[in-house]
Amino acid sequence: MQKYLFFITLFFIYTLQLKGQNKVADSLWQLATTTKNDSIKFRLLYGISDVTFSSVEGILTYAKKEVAFGEKYNDKQCEAYGYLLYARLYNRIGNYVKAQEAIVKASIIAEAIPDNKSYLTLIYNSKGSSETINDKAFEYFKKGIAVCNDDFLKRILFFNIANRFLQVNQIDSALSYAQKSNEIAIKYHDTASIWMPLAFGHINLKLNQPDIAYAYFKKALQVAKKSKVYIEYSRAYAGMIAYFNSLNNNDSVLAYQKKYFDSETGEAYPAKVGASKWIYEYYLKQNNKDSTTKYLLFYATGNDSLNNNKKTAEFQQAKIKEELREKDLETAKEEEAAARKHNLQLAFIAIGILSASIFFILLSSSFMVSHKVVGFLSVLVLLIVFEFINLLIHPYLEKVTHHSPVLMLLVLVIIAALIIPLHHKLEHWATTKLVEKNKAIRLAKAKKTIEELE
Repeated sequence: MQKYLFFITLFFIYTLQLKGQNKVADSLWQLATTTKNDSIKFRLLYGISDVTFSSVEGILTYAKKEVAFGEKYNDKQCEAYGYLLYARLYNRIGNYVKAQEAIVKASIIAEAIPDNKSYLTLIYNSKGSSETINDKAFEYFKKGIAVCNDDFLKRILFFNIANRFLQVNQIDSALSYAQKSNEIAIKYHDTASIWMPLAFGHINLKLNQPDIAYAYFKKALQVAKKSKVYIEYSRAYAGMIAYFNSLNNNDSVLAYQKKYFDSETGEAYPAKVGASKWIYEYYLKQNNKDSTTKYLLFYATGNDSLNNNKKTAEFQQAKIKEELREKDLETAKEEEAAARKHNLQLAFIAIGILSASIFFILLSSSFMVSHKVVGFLSVLVLLIVFEFINLLIHPYLEKVTHHSPVLMLLVLVIIAALIIPLHHKLEHWATTKLVEKNKAIRLAKAKKTIEELE
């Protein structure tokens, strides 16, 4: 059933989109705050982020709602997703310092969510999306794929990797990951998404196949018109700009640059800054000073905001701080795993030595031993076996019981209840064997003494 949950969510979003994005987001939010199913809640929260992505105000509204609700009702899912929404918002408007801070907060909260692979996937995706160094971005995206257990989230990661490869002109790799993303879209009959035709459009443009690229860009524009989502309009316009740029058709480029500029929101959104630069430079060449002023002013303000040295330094510091935190977590996990492995080995060795001692005592025919010694050793074995089982199942027990002390104690009591009767049976068997062995030794000694007297 889990395989269809995301499909149902997307179907709900796209079929209701025409009724107004706010209404859809409100409906999803109401369902998310009432459902008891963690998987459904995750998909509903994801649906809200998908719907509100067309509007900076919409993202901000639900980011605040989700964080406030999470803090009030101790709902870690809502709180973590709220900070992921903040990260998405800050990435959109080019404030990568704030995006990094939001991702760090989401990471810390997500660590307390049981079975948090979906959140870890989105966190790695957010880190990759806000990363300015391509190799580091690929590393985060691939970490996301490694922990991902959801096809739709994997599709997003494949798409983002394809985009990064496209940016560095590694077209074969971009095409490979775009196809992987598209295979998942086909599997779930997702024809309402604009992202795949855009990806294939840009890839074919790089492959010098402008006619095929144009067909994909045209399809993307048709999807955008159906969805009436501004962000999708802007992406479709960007595709058309790239196509007409390849033909050196500046008049058509100008028309779509203006549409792109008007469709984007966010005063410092990087792509909007790029559009304003192209338009004012075009008008400057045409000696059209009246039209130049508006776009030049926006470019100057936006570019200064995006390239502020202090902001860049803060961003690097935030990144370094989070990388160190990640490294500490990985080191702690490795140390915990190593310590657990070491303790398991010690427990196994102790069980082996004590069990061998008991069997030696039972099987030896040369000396007698009190049954109290065997009883003491068997109790030691019982305790060490119990500790061995505890060490062995502890990680799985934490996952199943969601770190609940009461449930963990209950499971351990049940295990003890199963082991103790078995211990009593073994102890009774060992005592019986010991008594028989001691009698045999005494009898043998008595016979030997009689023979010597005779």
